[in-house]
Amino acid sequence: MPHLGADVAAYVDGQLSDAAQRDASTHLQTCDACEKAVRQQRLLKSRMSTVATPGPPAALLASLAGLAADPPARESWWVRLGRSVPLRAGVVLASASLAVVGTAYAVGGSERVGDEVVPSYARYAADFSAPAPGPDDTIITAAAMDDLTEFGWACHDTLAGDLHRVSGSFTDSDEVIALEYTDGSARLNLFEQNGVIDPSTLTGFRPETMAGSEVWVRGGTPMVVTWDDAGTVFTIVTDVDRDRVEQAVAELPTGSHEQGVGQRVGNGLTRMSSWIGAA
Repeated sequence: MPHLGADVAAYVDGQLSDAAQRDASTHLQTCDACEKAVRQQRLLKSRMSTVATPGPPAALLASLAGLAADPPARESWWVRLGRSVPLRAGVVLASASLAVVGTAYAVGGSERVGDEVVPSYARYAADFSAPAPGPDDTIITAAAMDDLTEFGWACHDTLAGDLHRVSGSFTDSDEVIALEYTDGSARLNLFEQNGVIDPSTLTGFRPETMAGSEVWVRGGTPMVVTWDDAGTVFTIVTDVDRDRVEQAVAELPTGSHEQGVGQRVGNGLTRMSSWIGAA
């Protein structure tokens, strides 16, 4: 059987015929490239499933409701004009546009979407001190990391200037992306997973501001820094100095900076377009 190619999404969604689904499953047992493409598609679907669509703001609904106010008691020329089909169509179009913009504004500013998760901080720190690949870890190739970057995951080649990525893997039943960076002496391990942090579980951590972003920090060696942004939890475990940790945080997605109205609406329209395309 040839590679799945464009049928990867259909296979993951179970939309192939029974025979094609069986053939694809057989093919995946011997084709690493297609197996990785299927895993990436499942990761993408899992990430998209954490995004919740908020309703239009109450103020916008109230404003739109005002369009139905009682007309003047005495008909004037503008009332008669208002009965014209072109003007009514314009009002409907304008109202629909306001609704879209209002929804985009709400979506563009939505934060902390997704299920609450508790990253395995203790194990991350223990593995940092005594590296030992888990029996179920799956190595991620450089090409696959490029694909993950296109899907919105942060798989940078370098962090903090001279920390170079030397390895990547899927861990915790392929639910977490684990990346290792080093300059030859110091190391930084980065973990990414879908969800948001439950602050009540952060025993031993303290809230701090790093590079203008709100994060949770557990001091010591190694230092552990964690935060969430747009439905993804990031965790850094490292022995580099604080300045370089702050530089790494600055180079990764964070949600502490307030967006302007234009940026927020633009982000919302982009998210809504991606949802429509994924439907």
